[in-house]
Amino acid sequence: MSDEELVRLVLSFAGEVNALQRKYAPRLKAERERSRMTAFLEAYRAEAGLIYARYLTRRERTYYTPLSVPPTYAAMEEMTLSTVERVKDRAVVEILTSGGLLDYRFKLVCREGEWRINSYQQRLHTESRICRWIYGDF
Repeated sequence: MSDEELVRLVLSFAGEVNALQRKYAPRLKAERERSRMTAFLEAYRAEAGLIYARYLTRRERTYYTPLSVPPTYAAMEEMTLSTVERVKDRAVVEILTSGGLLDYRFKLVCREGEWRINSYQQRLHTESRICRWIYGDF
């Protein structure tokens, strides 16, 4: 897989998670008021699980990207620069943004010829400050 394809893989994953969160977020308040949160969140997690199965390494996940407004990876929609660093069967894809948004760093692994996302980090990036990388949950 080329560097461009690795960036597209990460952006595709982020786009699908963002779309899922945009689908569920408007319904969150109504479901909470109807006391149907358990079924609502189970449906969200089931759809998130399908996305994870396509993009993430296969391992037990205790967290799912929480339902977020704006979506978790919304800043990636304003990407200004991407970089890829590779070492053997591992790669790090950084998606850098501008305007005081979040930057993202995805760590990928190639197993049996298939690239998958293993983990990600994010950091706040403003004109005056760049915070340290922190791990995100999924």
